[in-house]
Amino acid sequence: MLNFVDLIQTPTTLIYVAAVLIVLAAIVLATLLVRQRRSLEQLRAMSDSLSHLHESFVRTNLNLESTANRLQILEAQSAELLENYQHSKEELVRMAETMGGESQLTKAIDLARGGADAKEITLATGLAEDEATAIVKFHGSSKR
Repeated sequence: MLNFVDLIQTPTTLIYVAAVLIVLAAIVLATLLVRQRRSLEQLRAMSDSLSHLHESFVRTNLNLESTANRLQILEAQSAELLENYQHSKEELVRMAETMGGESQLTKAIDLARGGADAKEITLATGLAEDEATAIVKFHGSSKR
């Protein structure tokens, strides 16, 4: 068997060893370059995904703002409708009271024209006695 020192001293062996080392270095370098390329591709893919996510987030945020604005408008309209409803309800109550009072007065006048006295009118209509007396005085059958 050859001695290691003798092996190193031969120029052919040194060339073979150098060639093997160069080939190994080239393989390692090629492997590192391939891995770096793959990492860059993965990084680009992740960057594109993040970009799409960001665009989606911006669109969603704009949609939410638009929905919030519409909701505020609807809430204002709802409050206005509720207020109008309350005013209408109050007006209907007033009108009903007025009409109810007018129908009692009409009934009292008809009773007075039919010959009823103030007590009968008070009992039939619920009007105060002084009101019934005034109605009998102005609309009673003795006036005809």
